Formats: sequence, C-alpha cells, structure tokens
Amino acid sequence: MIKHIIKMIFKNRKTNGWIFAELLLVAGAVWAMADQYYVNTRTYHSPLGYDISNVWFFQLDNLNEDNPNFVAETDPAADLSKLREQIVQHPMVEEVCISYFSAPYSWGNSWNSLYPVDGDTTVSANRSFHVRYVTPEYFDVFRITDTDGNRITPLIAGHEKPLIVSADMEKLFFADGRGKGKKVRYNSNEAEEYPIIAVCIPIRDNDYEKSDPCYYQCMTGSGFVDNVQQFGNTSAELSVRMKTQLSQGEMNDLLSEMGDRLTVNNLYVFNAKEIAKQRKEILLYKQNEEKRTNAVVIFVLINVFFGITGTFWLHTQARKNEIGLRTALGASKQATKQHLYMEGLCLLALTAPFVLIFAANMFYFDIPDTFRVPNSFSRFMITFGGTYLLIGVMIVLGISLPARKAARMQPAEALHYE
Repeated sequence: MIKHIIKMIFKNRKTNGWIFAELLLVAGAVWAMADQYYVNTRTYHSPLGYDISNVWFFQLDNLNEDNPNFVAETDPAADLSKLREQIVQHPMVEEVCISYFSAPYSWGNSWNSLYPVDGDTTVSANRSFHVRYVTPEYFDVFRITDTDGNRITPLIAGHEKPLIVSADMEKLFFADGRGKGKKVRYNSNEAEEYPIIAVCIPIRDNDYEKSDPCYYQCMTGSGFVDNVQQFGNTSAELSVRMKTQLSQGEMNDLLSEMGDRLTVNNLYVFNAKEIAKQRKEILLYKQNEEKRTNAVVIFVLINVFFGITGTFWLHTQARKNEIGLRTALGASKQATKQHLYMEGLCLLALTAPFVLIFAANMFYFDIPDTFRVPNSFSRFMITFGGTYLLIGVMIVLGISLPARKAARMQPAEALHYE
C-alpha cells in the first residue's frame, strides 16, 4: 500500500510538490520552536537547589545620631549576632540566618577566584565564581542539602573558615568527582588553604538559568566579624524561616508583637518582605518576555494549523473524481479515508530526511540553546517526534471532513464525478 501511495504522490508531483515544500518549511520552523520551548520548560521546572517557602527577608537599618536612643559606641558584629538570637527565640520562628549577597532573589552578586589544591588549576585560571557569604544556619533556612540529601549545618562545627562547593564546581575542579575533604585557595600563589567540608546540590540563581559552579564561604568566628566590618551590619541579609505560612498583614502584626526583639542598640528591623513576593518582582521582566515569546509562537502555530488543514482540505476536495472512481469500483468508505490519510502522512514523512539535515546543521553551528540543556538523543526525539505528531494531527484534521463527505457519495454521484 505504501509503495502504491508513493507512486501516486510521484505521479501527481506537480501538485504535491508545492504541498511538500510547504510541509518542509513548516516542519523546520515548528521543530525550531519546539526545541526552544523544550529548553525553556525543562529549565524552568528543574530543581533550584533551595526552598524559599515561608522565608522572609527582614530589612535592617541603624538609628541616626539625632535619635535620643542612639548609642555612641557599638560592636556591629555583636549587635547583628544578638539580633539574630533574639528573633530565633520567638516560638513562630523556625530558623534565622545572616548572609551577604547570597539570599535567593535578592540581586546579591559577589564573585571571587578559587583554585583547587589537589585538582586541575587550569580550569579556574583567569576565571571568577559566584561566592556566597553565609552563616551555617543558611543551609537550614533554605533547606540546601549535600549531594546525598543530608543536612550541611552540622558538618560546619569545628572548622575554621570552611567552604561548601556546589556539585558543578566539584565536577569542574576534581577529575575523580570527589571534592569533600580536599582544599582550595583563593589565589594560585596563596599559601593559606581552606577545607571543603561538604558538596551541595547544584544551585540555580533563578528559574530561567542553569546551575553554574559556585561556592559558599561560611562566616564563623573571626570570619563573621571581618565580613560585618567590611560590609556593614545594615547590608546583611537577615533571612527568617517561619514555622507556618503568613500573609503580609499577619507578618506586620508579628513584627509589632516582637517589639524590643527587633532592636539591638542602634540596629533595628524596619520591614519584612516575603522572598516569594520578591521572586515575582525580580522575575517579572523575564516572565513578560516569555509571555511575548509564547504569544508569537501561538500565533505562528495558529497560522500553521489553518495553512496545513486548509491546504489538505482543498487538495482533498479537488480529488472528488478520483474518490468517486474508487467508490464506484467497490472501495469501502473506511478504505477510502485510510488511503487519503496515509497519502498525506507519507507526504509528511518524506520531509523527515531534509528536516534531519536542517537540524544537524543547526546544531553544528550551535544555534539551538545547548548551554541550559545539553543536546541529547532524548531531547531531539521529544522535539522532533512532537513536531511531526503535531503536523500529522493537522493533516488528518484537514483531510477528515472532506474525505468523510466524499466517502458517503452514492455510486451514481461517484460515476458522475468520474
């Protein structure tokens, strides 16, 4: 049957040539859109590496000198540490951490070099990595675990200036894939070494980006004091995980209830903002951009739908004489419809080799996004198969109604067309 259909397609090559060209262009364009949609969707739904649910960002400030409660001489690091202790003691608070340029969705951004002592230093030469300065409680607040799913905070105790690297950095630095227990330097010529006490799961900055190699510098002991003196206590990110979900109004009431807990000497909390709400604000531009892109894709697909279905509708309508002859010669209605469906799908299948060549050239010139989602056989099969399934459905819809009408013709009417 397939051989017969291909002969019929070749016999009517003048008409089918234009349809073939249309299908070829449509299949290439739809595959490109499907591949981009796959990358965007796969990236968006990949694990972020942290959990921001019920986490609030407490904003800090200092009293000015004109305030009657102003204290002339204070210890910024001690004040910040005491403020954290007072907040964490509240029964509705689960955990509190302090960080600099490190809280999710906070626009925090700090970069520094890092060199493995027992690894490949060439991969880090002339390169900086995202560094996050955090207290040990950070990993409990945002529920960041190591690659085995264990808590990281208990591993930090007893270490001087410990580092936690992401799984991406472990893979980059160490050929054997084992970074825990090894050491790194901030400078290739520096003598001081810092231990890697844990390897955390991959971390993504936001929902639209892939994970990159990064590391955490834990602020403990003198390291905490040094960071507070360098960056100031009001620049600190005070992230608070609540035991239950609260609305903004309920949080405002809780802040009023806490009262003096939120003040230590000149340092005080003046506002609280849910990180989930901050996430929406930060991602708003990207989400609007995605909506515009999706609107264009939907518009193109609607045009493709009407173009493909309309083409095959008219093509089937114009073949009533052929359908009439088949009916007059005893072909069943079901066989007639199946023949038309198979002919349309065979015409589509003939475009596959050319689209494969097109896709291979696209990947050869690195046009598709292979940074966020690496190219793989499964990725190609999902996008390529989805493209041909979608166009195949359009072809069947375009053929179905006129084919059904033609198949219901009476023998006399069929002979009339012949």
